[in-house]
Amino acid sequence: MRNKFDNSNKVTLVEKITRELVAVKSINGTNGEIQVVKKVEEILRDFPVFKKHPEWVWTQKLPNDPLGRQNVFAFLPKSQTNKTVIYHSHLDTVGVKDFGALEPHALNSEKLTEYFKNYTEDADVKKDAESGDWLFGRGALDMKSGDAVNLSNLYYFSQHPEEQTGNLVFMGNCVEENDHSGVIAALSELQRLKDENYLDYQVAINTDFISPKFSGDKQKYIYYGAAGKVLTCFYIKGIETHVGNTYAGLDSTLIASHINVLLNNNPDFIEKIAGEEILPSSCLMLRDQKDFYNVQTAKKTYMYFNTFTYARPVADILFQIKNAVKQECDILNTQAKRRYANFLEQLHFPEHKEEQKLKVFTFAEYIEYLKTKGLDTRTLMQDFYKEHQNLDKREAGFELIDWLDTQVNDGIAKVILFVAPPFCPHNSVEKTSHVYTKLQAVLDSAKNDERFVMKQFFPYLSDSSYLKVDESEKELELMQANFPLANELYPLPYDKMRELNIPAVDIGVYGKGAHTWKERVYKPYSYEVLPPIIREYTKKMWKEE
Repeated sequence: MRNKFDNSNKVTLVEKITRELVAVKSINGTNGEIQVVKKVEEILRDFPVFKKHPEWVWTQKLPNDPLGRQNVFAFLPKSQTNKTVIYHSHLDTVGVKDFGALEPHALNSEKLTEYFKNYTEDADVKKDAESGDWLFGRGALDMKSGDAVNLSNLYYFSQHPEEQTGNLVFMGNCVEENDHSGVIAALSELQRLKDENYLDYQVAINTDFISPKFSGDKQKYIYYGAAGKVLTCFYIKGIETHVGNTYAGLDSTLIASHINVLLNNNPDFIEKIAGEEILPSSCLMLRDQKDFYNVQTAKKTYMYFNTFTYARPVADILFQIKNAVKQECDILNTQAKRRYANFLEQLHFPEHKEEQKLKVFTFAEYIEYLKTKGLDTRTLMQDFYKEHQNLDKREAGFELIDWLDTQVNDGIAKVILFVAPPFCPHNSVEKTSHVYTKLQAVLDSAKNDERFVMKQFFPYLSDSSYLKVDESEKELELMQANFPLANELYPLPYDKMRELNIPAVDIGVYGKGAHTWKERVYKPYSYEVLPPIIREYTKKMWKEE
């Protein structure tokens, strides 16, 4: 029976669905996230199998979400087997301000293609536009093409039940681009589905994008596992002074500058894992807390870094960073004293005897310090949260520490290292597991000219981080001790993650320019080569060992 999902004019079903999804402006944190879920649900309910079984498609509201955002699910069951494969992907995108004058056309691939055909500032994007093989537009790569691959493969199995020997779950999540609250909420739905249908989740296949690693790179990277991420934050309090007496103070921005130079893009702090793309910390925010102009030096500065995790526990990384920052602050303190002494000597002023202190704490160490000063930190933190529940999740930790510091009022310059949301746990798949060996077998037998390279950790951060957790309870407890208001701001269901324990792989669409205005997906691979590879892997994962 011919229907709207049949191919015509050599346009693949994946491309048709991608264009439908890209046309929906689903920027993270806007009402567009609701609209794109409606579009996906509409597409699903047009599948003949779901017209017959509408109960196999449903949405899940995020608890306490002010926008009323939802996840969308579809279930294609198979009787007499519990083996289940999950197709999962996210539906939100980043914003479109970076398109500049082209912002009105950010979702219009034809307009963008024509523009880039005449764009002489970037020969690579011009060549791609002229080829006709690339689909442009916000979300085309990250990751609406991946959504479309999953939907088209779900449709394929619904139309070829003789090839479906196991259960298939489609999961489309909201809120991936910042706090990952969509997939976190979805864990309870996956648990419910598992319990009610006695499912055995074999693998979760993510189709998030892959990109070339260097100019001319044609390799296609397939990932078995997910890198993690911790937001390493620094509350920095200096000693304020008038600029006319500048050596008498300790500028918090100077301390922040030293920390930034120490950590930002510094490979000395990365894990060593042979053959893997291990990335350093990157500064995402550095801001003094002066709210208007005056001639007082900045007393407080806040900063945070994206710090990737792979195999090491977060607590180990925090202690390593803390010790390095302490050494750097000792150097800074010595330097400041020397400069002040030189200044006084040149003026024939007497030596300054009072020594400035600059202490470095982890949050857990700071709490213990406050207790030695007689403060009831548990009650203070509870009281603070009751009055400040509407703070941004990143801002809350800084403001809590600042409020605690006013309670002790010790006047000491300090640096406090802590963790803020989001926290993405890392997880991996063993090379000896059937998840890995079957994937390798499918890639080895793929009938195309592609060169596939297997890598352990998907580097771009994804919802796959929440399907499984590698760190032990003790390791996570040490991290949580340095995560202010963790249970209030970012409660993660670690027990459920351990119980589900779903291994995740990323077999992604291929393109360039994710999170930029030149975002584009390569159609021949993403829409024609990739979908059958995923189908073959799905069928292998359904088979008995």
